[in-house]
Amino acid sequence: MVWDYYNGKVLFVTGGSGFIGTALLWRLLSQSSPERVYVLCRGGYAKAEEKWSSMLPPSTAKILTDSQLLTVLDGELGNTATMDLPEETLQMLKGTVHIVIHAACSVQLQNSLRELSYSVMAPSLCLTKYALKFPNLERFVFFSTAYANAHLWQTSKSSDVRVDERIYPLSTESEDYYQSALDSWRAVQSTGSSDEYDAHDFPWPYAYAKHLTERLVLQQVSERNKLDKVLIIRPSVIGPADKLPYPGYATSQGTPSTACAAAYMLHPGRQITLASRCEKPGQEATIDEVPVDVVVDRVLVHVAMGTSGLVHAVSGEQSRLSVDEWWHAFKKERRIPWNAKLAWTAGDWHSPNLHQMARRFKIIGTSFAFSEQKTVQVAEKLQGQKGNLMLFADRSLPYSLHLRRHHIHHMAIQHAKSNKWPACYAKVFCRKGKSLAQLDKQVKA
Repeated sequence: MVWDYYNGKVLFVTGGSGFIGTALLWRLLSQSSPERVYVLCRGGYAKAEEKWSSMLPPSTAKILTDSQLLTVLDGELGNTATMDLPEETLQMLKGTVHIVIHAACSVQLQNSLRELSYSVMAPSLCLTKYALKFPNLERFVFFSTAYANAHLWQTSKSSDVRVDERIYPLSTESEDYYQSALDSWRAVQSTGSSDEYDAHDFPWPYAYAKHLTERLVLQQVSERNKLDKVLIIRPSVIGPADKLPYPGYATSQGTPSTACAAAYMLHPGRQITLASRCEKPGQEATIDEVPVDVVVDRVLVHVAMGTSGLVHAVSGEQSRLSVDEWWHAFKKERRIPWNAKLAWTAGDWHSPNLHQMARRFKIIGTSFAFSEQKTVQVAEKLQGQKGNLMLFADRSLPYSLHLRRHHIHHMAIQHAKSNKWPACYAKVFCRKGKSLAQLDKQVKA
């Protein structure tokens, strides 16, 4: 079984107090018995416990807060491999860790490429170099994004762009993308940009930063003949959990479509302007929102099964949503009925005329067919052994936003404040959700 693989293993996890990391640790510790799990968290155990308790009902959080297998290390990633940890701790990790999971990275869509070189790229590269020195290393997991290749929307004429689990070079298919990555990284460090970035229309600098970091990570491991040790996970738009740790598990900041719902709830006009080249955008434009528990299980299963290279953690062609499906679910959540329409334009995704959420997220109005071939193959190998694994999104029921009402309300308050509107607007337009205390009773039941 998958979970047996982790018994007796030593893991080092970054981002373990974040949205994905919390779900990953909960799943790992509730299903297996690793020898030790080290979690890097600025502020140490007190800060990690505070964050876990803010995201999980008490009875669920106990899996983490009461665990004797988990050790929180007070440190943070930076542009050196020390992570603000004592030398003896660094040597201990180097000598004992089998699996490194680098899940620490907030989605910084508004940051410049120069800023991302410090917050995303350099820390990831430093951790990669450090992990590759571990004599017992079995797997290094790096979290990227499925939208690292979102520039393909602009280079394709299709209304549904296929993206496979591979690297897409930014010049020609025959280029040495390891060398081009090194050249581009030097350019980004010195100028804050690169020729290949300037030549392509990425929705955000963040997408290119992940594209470049993927290549740099692969360049480092290739140089050391350890390509079989690296797994790069590409989640799409992460959404609330289908089932685990509990149905609807989410954070206010961790699920982009929740932010969209909150902003649309308070929209004062009669239309919301979006951009798409699809002939029938409502039906043809899609949103690939993947439940966080599907992301977590794909990571843990692929590590256990020895998968290397690039793997999409997505809903895929079978389970992604049309914009109309999402919009229908959204309208059910607004307390006061309102007949605002989606107004589609053929404009550019950078157009200032779009609704502010379309300007922020850019990919609204696009459609990507992300391949899931590696997960399909693993699922076939596990036939009869899958148990309660969440490898694919469950779309057996109509899509709904009702489990995220609490977070929509919270984000609507923030949205109102940022626009200098009365905070009571959120109460007027948003339905009331369940608090963590109420969820705890539900989980216990």
